[in-house]
Amino acid sequence: MGYSEQMLDVFPHSWTFDNGYMHPGDKPGLGIEFDEKLAAKYPYDPAYLPVARLEDGTLWNW
Repeated sequence: MGYSEQMLDVFPHSWTFDNGYMHPGDKPGLGIEFDEKLAAKYPYDPAYLPVARLEDGTLWNW
């Protein structure tokens, strides 16, 4: 899978992909871990999300 190096650092994991299948690994639990100290190195950078609005302000399909 194409995850960034930063994402893989912040979310350590034991799962692997092999021949199109995901193998959850041997660790107990849901397999979700989060390194808060490392995540602090990557502050949130808000991105602009384009929203389609009509002239009267109504939200519209993209």
